[in-house]
Amino acid sequence: MGFLRRNAFPLTAAALLLVAGGSFAATRGEQEASLVDQERRIEELLVRKAELEETQGEREREVVGQVMGADRARLDADEELIGRLLDTALTWESHAEYVDARSSMVSVYGLAEDSAFMTVFLPEPTVNVDAEGTEYALIDLLGLDSRVEDFRAELLSVRGTEYSYFLLVDVRSTSDDGQAGARSTSAVLLTTDGDGGVSGVEGYASTSRVRSSGPD
Repeated sequence: MGFLRRNAFPLTAAALLLVAGGSFAATRGEQEASLVDQERRIEELLVRKAELEETQGEREREVVGQVMGADRARLDADEELIGRLLDTALTWESHAEYVDARSSMVSVYGLAEDSAFMTVFLPEPTVNVDAEGTEYALIDLLGLDSRVEDFRAELLSVRGTEYSYFLLVDVRSTSDDGQAGARSTSAVLLTTDGDGGVSGVEGYASTSRVRSSGPD
């Protein structure tokens, strides 16, 4: 009894610490498990949100197509065609790829080099030449690149086999060192003919302020 009486407080304190420690560990474990469950649930909701948005977009296209007498298979084919055209024009990572993009837009899609679209999005690239005649492409010197992140197509009219579209194109531009970057949304108008041909391509660069700058 003497031992228990003398050590009652230390023993009680130790017991409380053990209980508290176990409770804390259990609580922390529960919190971590809860956080993991919340993260999993958020990911599931984001996936579901994307699926719902895609479904809604498909329904809207179906309604527009029905009203204008458009063919659904044709709309899907045009979306792929438009995606290829935009990637050709606005996705590049070097001076050489930029030059190839200009060439492809002229030879494949029939745009004139002095057309409004080419003037806005693919002007003649700047190349500096030193006293010895060595050329330095500005795109490579600054490490610039460009890529299409997304686009949204709205059917404007159907005239026989000609489908006219209005596009909003999200473009991301960066430098190799990651110290400069910008996102912009530009407008493009074009018409497809159902045989893989595109005409009436017009482009308007975004007049809004740069939406981001600096490294991501």
